[in-house]
Amino acid sequence: MTSKIINFIFFQLIWFVCIIGAATNETHAAVAFSLLIILFHLYLTKDKKNELKILLLASILGFLFDGFLLKNELVLYANHGWSYSITPLWIIVLWMGFAITLNSSLSWLKKKIKLSALFGALGGPLAYLAGEKLEAVTILSSGAIVALAIGWAIITPLLIIVTNKLSKND
Repeated sequence: MTSKIINFIFFQLIWFVCIIGAATNETHAAVAFSLLIILFHLYLTKDKKNELKILLLASILGFLFDGFLLKNELVLYANHGWSYSITPLWIIVLWMGFAITLNSSLSWLKKKIKLSALFGALGGPLAYLAGEKLEAVTILSSGAIVALAIGWAIITPLLIIVTNKLSKND
């Protein structure tokens, strides 16, 4: 139980550091600090190979999903972390931060796929709204909230299902 609490704290720390870093034009420092937390998580993890697979998958899905939001002018992000108008570096790290919770503090969702969809549909948009309050992201329309809810309602259970399959393959 203690490790799940630590994992939850790690994720919250990554979230706040990346959001504040983006809002204050300190993206690279925020990303570096967050990646250290993720590396420490990997150091503590028993199944490093599967954890890395989940990190990679979440990074790719997050890059594509947030890129879709950006390309369709549903959201704007503060300080991308690079000179390209693609998914910000700090957003990709946030997806990695979310991924480290799937086998730990969010493992209770592993047998509750429908609940994980609801969790994603509510939690995803709420995280973006909080990020907007802290000036790291701007939500450009109410359609963005709908897109966020649908996207997270699909991606969260997808990541849970893949996490389950990887666990069973061991």
